[in-house]
Amino acid sequence: MARSDLVKALFRSYRQGDDGGFRSTAEALIEDERRKRHDLLANELEAILDEPSVGRRPLQVSALRPLPKGRDEVDLLELLQPSVSLQQVVLAPEVAVVVEGLVDEFRQRSALHAHGLDPRSTVLFVGPPGCGKSLTAEAIAGELGIGMARVRLATVVSSFLGETAKNLEQIFGFLRSGSWVLLFDEFDMLARERGERVDHGEVRRIVTALLQLVEDAHTDSLVIATTNHPQLLDVALWRRFDEIVAFELPGAAERAALVEMNLRTVRIALDVATLVERTDGYTQAEIEQLCRDAMRLMVRSFDRSLTEAHLDYAAGRREERRRAMRNSPA
Repeated sequence: MARSDLVKALFRSYRQGDDGGFRSTAEALIEDERRKRHDLLANELEAILDEPSVGRRPLQVSALRPLPKGRDEVDLLELLQPSVSLQQVVLAPEVAVVVEGLVDEFRQRSALHAHGLDPRSTVLFVGPPGCGKSLTAEAIAGELGIGMARVRLATVVSSFLGETAKNLEQIFGFLRSGSWVLLFDEFDMLARERGERVDHGEVRRIVTALLQLVEDAHTDSLVIATTNHPQLLDVALWRRFDEIVAFELPGAAERAALVEMNLRTVRIALDVATLVERTDGYTQAEIEQLCRDAMRLMVRSFDRSLTEAHLDYAAGRREERRRAMRNSPA
């Protein structure tokens, strides 16, 4: 390849944020200098290329297109490598159908585009805390084999006028750098009903920005927002999402699957049906905590099997936690 073509390719890979393309083109340029007997220059270029970067860049983040940053150069996103897949998550049948459809559409988005259709790419998960909303988002990313970018609300929300909307624009712009599951946990903190309070129009500015950004978010990424308080969301936002999924407390079948999954590593010396009945009204997170508390007691008591006594202890711990939460100041 001619030197001019290499330089063009180098600039093109920079423009696209393509780390791999940038490096291969840079190596080709170095080799071209060696062929011309410019060994000193070639060695200097090679040393610069191989200089260790400060900190590892996880997942798909490019050195040429870094994470979006807010004021004081703080990252607006936290990148996570998913550690679970859909096979490791217990979902109600009606939720599983929708989630599997989202995954399938993402995988077949090229076929959908060929027919003039867009896959559903913006989703709102609604339900009480501890019912698996965030875990399901991570499992979708794990199933698709892509990274998850979680919005750092404490950094995104700014006291400076117009700064929050600007931060949100940066986040949605970042989606064009690759394929991600972008997770907005506790979305209601950003998308409050605009008529609720007077604050010099900042809430209106933020929600208006979100309305436009969510509506235009047709990239190779999946945007998932979660809320425990759907009544707080601005009414105009609901129709901007391609899909809304309601998460409820697990039923008997889901509770049985959760108990089996969480106790799969220990011997059980109690009636599982009784345990499933006893967890009626528990969230997914509470069932997992109950099982873990019971197993911890079993291990430190040097017992070989999980018994009713271990379960009684774990249930007591749950009630103590709930009581502490009820008595905590608002």
